[in-house]
Amino acid sequence: MSGSFTEAVRQELARLPLGGDAETRAELAALLRLAGSLTVAGGEDGVRRRLEVTTGSGAVARRTFALLQRRYGLRPQLLVRAPGGVQRRSTYGVRVEVGADHVARDLALVDDAGRPRDGLPPDLGRPAAVAYLRGALLAAGSISDPGREPHLEVTTRSEATAAALAGLVERCVGGTARHVGGQDRTRERHRVVVKSGDTIGDLLAAVGATVAFLQWGDRRLRRQLRGDANRLANADAANLRRTIDAATAQVRLVEEVVEAVGWDGLEDDVRVVALARLANPGASLQELGELLDPPVGKSAVHRRLRKLEALHADLLGRADPHRTDP
Repeated sequence: MSGSFTEAVRQELARLPLGGDAETRAELAALLRLAGSLTVAGGEDGVRRRLEVTTGSGAVARRTFALLQRRYGLRPQLLVRAPGGVQRRSTYGVRVEVGADHVARDLALVDDAGRPRDGLPPDLGRPAAVAYLRGALLAAGSISDPGREPHLEVTTRSEATAAALAGLVERCVGGTARHVGGQDRTRERHRVVVKSGDTIGDLLAAVGATVAFLQWGDRRLRRQLRGDANRLANADAANLRRTIDAATAQVRLVEEVVEAVGWDGLEDDVRVVALARLANPGASLQELGELLDPPVGKSAVHRRLRKLEALHADLLGRADPHRTDP
């Protein structure tokens, strides 16, 4: 995970009280599935397994440590690796060696024969399913800042796990989660992607990130209001441009007609509107009508200007009998 909002979500989730047995097991299963590794070594003294969760977050490491203690009564090793090489930040490892085989079987990371298995634990009730999603967000989730386009994703190394995780999101919060496959330079990667802001908000609330949920909703609302205000401002600007263009064309039309027939060649009602337009080129039709004596409505001004346009078209036709209006 990277980014301030993602880190804030992670910190909040890591501070939540530990759940019951089923929730503890499910959250641990997600952490070890998505951020963990299982190492198997053989020797004269038999097969040895080692489990380790590796993370860039001290909060996630502490959460994993506490969950292992709660579930199995273990005291795992807590490792801190300083930055170096291509690694710019410290990383943390939570390692289990004694009892790793039991932990791996209990969390459904291996089958009865001890072989690695894929996917999610088969027996996740509703509270455990939500706990699994919490662990997935802690282990491999990232969330866009609420001021940006909504985007949440969880990365996995397994297509089956990604597909099952997408189904779990839909089951718990009812939104749509999409499984996206891909491959980087070194390994195959799969992502579970959510693009709906409402679904992301529901997911944050479901896993217990209530502060983040409120921030998410507040910033999204502000963003929406800002967008609405910009759209209204753009619409007003477009309407103003259309009004100015129309008024400019009417002024030119009045000047050409008066030059051709003089003011006496206009009907009285058309003449007063033409005078008002020349004197007030920036006025709207409604404002022109209010300037007349007696005042008239917008529709009356519009009808008189149409008469002026018809006279202008007639004059053009007389000047050039072969001319046709476009």
